Amino acid sequence: MSERRAFKRLPADTEVIIRPLTGSARDTARSKNLSGGGILLSSDRAYQPGTLLEVEVLTKTHRRFARQFAPLTAKVRVVRVEGNAPPYDVAAEFVDVER
Repeated sequence: MSERRAFKRLPADTEVIIRPLTGSARDTARSKNLSGGGILLSSDRAYQPGTLLEVEVLTKTHRRFARQFAPLTAKVRVVRVEGNAPPYDVAAEFVDVER
């Protein structure tokens, strides 16, 4: 059985800043892959499916080019969490992309 996706996934090992929209403290995670529809994160925190987060994806060269290029900032909804202990795989779909 083949899996059909609306978007191809691209490997993406980058730092991600996570801010829960509930006002909780910010966290950091690593992205594992990225697509036009969402992002897969490696996180020490197991967010509940349905949780809305703001993510800021920082490229490896972000600090060097921060004045010219803003990081990708998006609102995402957690759709799936896998793992029994940290780090957890947190799959999230894009709800709104700012940059």
